[in-house]
Amino acid sequence: MVSVGATLAEVSPLNWRPGSVDDLIGPARRAAEALLAKARRLRAGERGTMKVLLYGPPGVGKTTVAAMVAAELAGSPLAVDEVNGRLVTIEAVKGWMGSLGLGNLFSPWSVRIINELDRCTRDAQDLLLSYLDGLPPGRAMIGTSNLQLDLLTERFQTRFQAIKLLPPDTDEIADLLSSRWDIDPATAARIAVGSGGCVRAALADMESAVDLARL
Repeated sequence: MVSVGATLAEVSPLNWRPGSVDDLIGPARRAAEALLAKARRLRAGERGTMKVLLYGPPGVGKTTVAAMVAAELAGSPLAVDEVNGRLVTIEAVKGWMGSLGLGNLFSPWSVRIINELDRCTRDAQDLLLSYLDGLPPGRAMIGTSNLQLDLLTERFQTRFQAIKLLPPDTDEIADLLSSRWDIDPATAARIAVGSGGCVRAALADMESAVDLARL
């Protein structure tokens, strides 16, 4: 049985989002720690670019890690551009290439996040190779993909620091649920096992458990 306490009243599971690295679990947390440290070094004065591809199954934290790293690197949401790969066309990439020489008014760094990078058209992916090769210092591109890396073209893979995010352990998911909502360990463990390692699925099941408890 799930009892509803003050924490549940403050935020429902489906509305909850990790606010810091401490809220992440599994490989996502370790990847975030490493990439955030790199972002801090770059902001502190190291010259260069950042090209990262986070790949792995759905619901393991790829988009969250990408957003955290982008925020650390840019320092302002106005210096971060986020787009879904389905909308990345040849025309869009040509526009990005045309603005490579322009700075950002809000930060020394400009960051572009492409979620579901694998959903870009093949022609757009080919042109993105030239875009990535032409990134000047102070620019970053962070991509995410639900596909295995070998399903992307080999040339495309070599342009990124590719990091695979695997699902967290079920114990980690259960601990996440029980530490933030008033839930008994048996229910948390059942939800964690049923999620198959997908944190997003676990939060959705937790939402259902909360609704039932409120009846």
